[in-house]
Amino acid sequence: MKLGLLGFPLEHSLSPKLYRQFLGEQLISYELFAYPTAATVPGLDFFAERLDGLNITSPYKTHFINEITIPSPLVRRIGAVNTLAFAGGEVFATNTDILAVEEILKDYQKKYDSLSLILLGDGVMAEVTKVVADTLQLEYVQFSRKLTRDFIHLDLRKISRQKSQVLVINACSRDFIFQGAFQGDEIFWDYNYNFSPHKSRIPSLVKSYSDGQEMLERQAKAAIQFWKEVIPKLN
Repeated sequence: MKLGLLGFPLEHSLSPKLYRQFLGEQLISYELFAYPTAATVPGLDFFAERLDGLNITSPYKTHFINEITIPSPLVRRIGAVNTLAFAGGEVFATNTDILAVEEILKDYQKKYDSLSLILLGDGVMAEVTKVVADTLQLEYVQFSRKLTRDFIHLDLRKISRQKSQVLVINACSRDFIFQGAFQGDEIFWDYNYNFSPHKSRIPSLVKSYSDGQEMLERQAKAAIQFWKEVIPKLN
C-alpha cells in the first residue's frame, strides 16, 4: 500500500510511524507532502499517480472538496475530508475524524452519567465535533477564535455549568496556545498531540488531560478499513 499525508506543517506528524505499526509489510511507502499555501498544492492527478490513499490534515481538508466522490451523507454535510482513496480513475473520500470523535465521546458518556462540552474553536474540527455532539445529544457551548474577545485568555470559571462532568475540547490548530483559567474539575481534551505548550501547563490545572494521539490512532484504523473497502487490489 502506498500512502501519503498532505498538510502544513508536518514536522510533528506521527502518521508514518502509526501506519507502519498498523500495516507492517503491507505498507510500501508513506510520503509527507508539506505545502505552505493552497496555491502550491498539486492537483489530484499528482497524488493518484503515486499513491493508493492520501491522508489530509490542516489546512487542506476542504481543498479538493469539489473534485471528489463522498459516499457518506454525514461527511458531505460537514464539507471536509481527511482521507482519499484512488480507485479505477475515481477519487473517493471520507472523514475519519467523525468516527474517532464519536467513539471517544461515547466512551466519556459511558464513564460519566452527565457530560457537557466546552468547545474551543470554529474550524473544520469544531464543525465535526458539533455534528457528533448533536448526534449523541450532548450539550455544548462554543467559543470562536474569530468572535470571542481575548479568546486566548478565556476564563472557564465564569461559564455556568450544571451537575455534569465538563469536557473542554480544543479544536484549534497548533498555532493556538490556550492560556485561560480553569475551575479545576474539567477534563481537557486537546485534538493536537504531543503539543508541548499545553502538555507542560494544563495537566496540573485540570482534573485530567488527554491529547490527540488516541484519536489519531482511531483515525488511522478507520482509514485503513476505508481504503481496503474502496480499493479492490488491496484485498
